[in-house]
Amino acid sequence: MEGNRTAPTGKQALVKTTSRLSSTNCSRGTRGPRTHRFEADARKAVEFLGLEWSPIAAKFSAHSEGTGDSSRKLAICEALDVAKSENLVLSLSKVNCSCFGGKHFTGLEIIPVETLASALTKENHRIFESKDAALASIRKQPQPVKRGEFLSLGPLEKFAKDPDLVFLFVNPAQADIMLGLLSFRGAEPFTYYPASNICSTITNVLAKNRPEINLIAPFERTARKWSVNELILAMLFKDFEEAIENISKSAYGSFGTIPTEN
Repeated sequence: MEGNRTAPTGKQALVKTTSRLSSTNCSRGTRGPRTHRFEADARKAVEFLGLEWSPIAAKFSAHSEGTGDSSRKLAICEALDVAKSENLVLSLSKVNCSCFGGKHFTGLEIIPVETLASALTKENHRIFESKDAALASIRKQPQPVKRGEFLSLGPLEKFAKDPDLVFLFVNPAQADIMLGLLSFRGAEPFTYYPASNICSTITNVLAKNRPEINLIAPFERTARKWSVNELILAMLFKDFEEAIENISKSAYGSFGTIPTEN
């Protein structure tokens, strides 16, 4: 994606993304009822919201399932970008996750908070004035727990088992509709915590069991050349499925696909 390009919506996005979905190449050995259901849910989300990219899923596991590209050393934000733009599944572990903050917030390798706080006061990632300020912020946030040795990350329609999380690359209007669909049965609103990297959203959603919008830190947005209009909406897989189910029930689903921008 080009750095300052507005993410397309509506029919423009639909043409681009549905062609990607229809060309999905899952191995025959992994295809089954769940895979077909995931394909249907992904397509419905794309068509209804006018998403440019298919939903990206994440799943923790204790053992490598032998699927997904594990050859690249990537940060979590890089892995999300590769998964969506190259349409493939990645397998991450503490060995090939290149960002220690990413290792920490995914729980692949828990890092002492003092070490993390020090990193957030250094050049390029200097989010806080001092280590004390960084520690005060980190300690207010949910702390990660180890959920597995491996994290699979890729397009939802390429998964054969229920993932743990789903990430949507959305603009504000698309985010509002998804959160509105989730509120149909009384879901609590999300809470945004400032100075949050994308990887911290993984910890937050799993700890709070609530969806969260990440505004994308400027160094992540610049490095990945994401549009200034893009946000990341992360949620539990069960919440994603409920939102899709509520399209036909909620007033948030009666407006149809978001109009294309003029």
